[in-house]
Amino acid sequence: MMTTRSLRYTLLFFILILPETVELSGQQKDFCSWYEFEIDKGLNNGVDLSLEVEQRFKNNSLQYDRTQFTLSGEYDITDYFSTDVGFRALLATDRELQLQRRYRMHVDATGSHTISVLDFSFRIRMQYGFDDYAFEGAFSDNNLVNRNRLKVEHHLFGSRLGLFATIESSHVLSGNPDRLFYKMRYSAGVEYSLNFRSRFIVRYILEDEINMADPLQSHILLFGYSLSL
Repeated sequence: MMTTRSLRYTLLFFILILPETVELSGQQKDFCSWYEFEIDKGLNNGVDLSLEVEQRFKNNSLQYDRTQFTLSGEYDITDYFSTDVGFRALLATDRELQLQRRYRMHVDATGSHTISVLDFSFRIRMQYGFDDYAFEGAFSDNNLVNRNRLKVEHHLFGSRLGLFATIESSHVLSGNPDRLFYKMRYSAGVEYSLNFRSRFIVRYILEDEINMADPLQSHILLFGYSLSL
């Protein structure tokens, strides 16, 4: 049975993931669709390698946005703490709809903990390279960005279904002494395991730009497939 303290933590989390309903001045809205395929392989030394390919569409999912490839390696230091290093290469369209080649590197530190039937994790990511904010011409082409993500997961006992929800914030650490807080991302999704090696994922994402002129609010539907070798 969930303790009173665990219940308080759970309620606090779900309150936090509820987005604000205040309409921002000059806010624009868009519906996007993302499609991703991920393949991963666990090695004997405790390192897990993964390759993710993702295709994105914007402007009511009618216009090409970007194609990206992400190669990363994760290492479990303990049962509750892991690190991850990755590199992303992508093609993305700018404001003039011209394709631009970009890259991004990241380093993650993730802590996890289980409370009753809920699995919580908190990830701190430092990334350098391509960033949407910089790509729109606010700063240089590359930025150092901090992203913090809280995630809760629950597997439905006796079934192949799993539920999850996340809340994530993004902060620019370069080019601006105020360390601009410019984006919030909320998401909820379901995953279905076909077998021990593969699963389907459907995820809804609400992405809100903050502290920007003409902020964009994106409603995103993501379809994914993951395969473990």
